[in-house]
Amino acid sequence: MNDSERLLADVVAGRVQVVTVEPDGTVSEGVAAGVTVLSGAFDPLHVGHEGMLKAAATITGCPGVVELSVVNVDKPELPEDEVVKRMAQFAGRYTALVSRAPTFLEKSRIMSGAIFVIGYDTAVRLFDERYYPAYEAGADPENTGSATLAAMSEIRRNGCRFIVAGRETATGFKTVRDIDVPEGYGTMLWEIPEDVFRADISSTRLRESRGPD
Repeated sequence: MNDSERLLADVVAGRVQVVTVEPDGTVSEGVAAGVTVLSGAFDPLHVGHEGMLKAAATITGCPGVVELSVVNVDKPELPEDEVVKRMAQFAGRYTALVSRAPTFLEKSRIMSGAIFVIGYDTAVRLFDERYYPAYEAGADPENTGSATLAAMSEIRRNGCRFIVAGRETATGFKTVRDIDVPEGYGTMLWEIPEDVFRADISSTRLRESRGPD
């Protein structure tokens, strides 16, 4: 096992929190500050992912990277062979991160200054209390009184923000402007305009059309 393979194995095993994999395969522990990060399962990587990351990086002016988390909120932990398989999609094309941070709060703690690229549905969930653990006043130095706002405030203190791509819904195309963002947090969410990027692509449909591996 070479050094790069060892670092990747360390993330999977939980000995390291995040590594950066360059397009040439070079692996290093940690992540550069101030990057534009598109997180996902990438099963598979598709043109929607690529277009969204390109549009976001152009708007932010910060380098675009993809991030695959070994640990997910509502899915089984990825085994090492599956991580290697999914990472192969980025070889020679993208700088990629492999982390053990399933939530944006946890990502912000190890990716200082990152701008997270998200879709409309994810942006709505950022301010939904149902997706957060019970509020703990002792972990809320800004005394927001809310688990949601406490998490968003910490993400902001870590220098992180979000840039949001819109989505077609039954009632029309929705953007960040359609989200009820609490007062004081609006500057944390940037918009990817519809005329800059729009894609209605389902990873599930792509997997179904691809068939079994």
